Amino acid sequence: MGRESERGPPAHGRADQRWTPSRVKSVVDRLFHLSYTVEGMWLPLRHYGWSWQQPTRRSMERDDHAVEP
Repeated sequence: MGRESERGPPAHGRADQRWTPSRVKSVVDRLFHLSYTVEGMWLPLRHYGWSWQQPTRRSMERDDHAVEP
């Protein structure tokens, strides 16, 4: 999964740059023929040093009209 994660989600058909447990699960299922639950993906992700990262709030400077949907 190391090289595949470096390629990023767009290389796997996702429009944005976020890896989510369900996206990792789908890549692992497809490439390695392993079946994990979405919740079960956290054990190997934590083992390899991944962590949950999400902004706690929106930026004050964010311009929602300038962001493409």
